[in-house]
Amino acid sequence: SFPLENFSVCCGMKSKFLHVLASVAISLILAVDAFYIPGVAPRQYDDGEGVDVKVNTLSSIKTQMPYEYYSMAFCRPEGGIETKTENLGELLRGDRIQSSPFSFQMGNVETCTKICTLTVGEKERNQFI
Repeated sequence: SFPLENFSVCCGMKSKFLHVLASVAISLILAVDAFYIPGVAPRQYDDGEGVDVKVNTLSSIKTQMPYEYYSMAFCRPEGGIETKTENLGELLRGDRIQSSPFSFQMGNVETCTKICTLTVGEKERNQFI
């Protein structure tokens, strides 16, 4: 037996109640405060904690193949470039995750911090065109 049999069937009262109940249930499901990007685990940072910044490949309208980030004239990390593949999906997509010279601390506002000085010749300059 249906638990709502005591409700009046006239004017679709039972049907309206079920629609409202279903709407509330769906709203609660959609209101969950979370997200998930495959291959990325959420990480919480404390104020002042360092944020690890990584670089990936570069794409171009001139070629279908992506360029490695450091094949262009960009500042490199002081300790050398480290490859940082985190999961199989990145490898299969052709991502080349590498370390970067950028350094940030959570909660600290910084503007225009000099990382390095590069002398760029005509060959390097033409790579950006």
